[in-house]
Amino acid sequence: MQDLLCRCSRLSSKVSSIMFSIMKVGKDAVNSDAERAGTERRAATSARPASRTTAKVLDAIRGAILNGELSPGEQLRQQIWADRCGVSRPPVREALEILSNEGLLTHGLNQGYFVAKFSNDEIEQLYTMRDLLESEAIRTLEWPTAAELAELSAHVERIEAEAKAGRPDLARGAMADLYLSIYRLCRRTLIIAEIERLWARTVSYRAHNYDILAAPEESAAQFRLILDTLAAQDRERLSELLQRPVVSILARARAAISHTAAADS
Repeated sequence: MQDLLCRCSRLSSKVSSIMFSIMKVGKDAVNSDAERAGTERRAATSARPASRTTAKVLDAIRGAILNGELSPGEQLRQQIWADRCGVSRPPVREALEILSNEGLLTHGLNQGYFVAKFSNDEIEQLYTMRDLLESEAIRTLEWPTAAELAELSAHVERIEAEAKAGRPDLARGAMADLYLSIYRLCRRTLIIAEIERLWARTVSYRAHNYDILAAPEESAAQFRLILDTLAAQDRERLSELLQRPVVSILARARAAISHTAAADS
């Protein structure tokens, strides 16, 4: 009898252990499925065209980032943006997911969405990638036709006009259009796509570190100098002019990293 009781006890222990393992596997599977579903949902959100209502919210939030209204690290509350745009919350959620996928926002579990904020090390990495890719685009770009130069000149006119009108978001958007249109002259789609992605990711940093309204006429003169260099087909000078802001930001980021390392040592 005693032996039977011992065997029953051992059997009960094994059954309990098996049941625990089954429950754990089931829980892990559920978590894995939930994580996979979340990833698939985000990918689907990014891939499908935004509805008109969602596009309205996207434009509003992008504009607020570009004009400096939203600072890096600032939280975006769904209800506030729903009220501001005159829409329900679902289009706001979709817009926030799209902007998060683009890198303009970050998302914290049970915390919400925040404007992307980068450390000096992250800025150094982002602008190192920009430096490498943009240098390659400049090295391989095809010289623009007269029609293409006219289109680039129209971007410069728009930058100056929007800056003089006190619309920093539209001026910065036009400036991005100018630079990216120049890089697209290299006709290398993968490189261009990565450059566009990096420009999108660093939009909040540019908005808070470059005052496009400060001297619109001087800025426009610098942009026209870039176009003159394109027309003259001077690749070395073009690289210097286009890369000057990137080189400057990289130098500041690396100096800040070195200063922090020295202070910690």
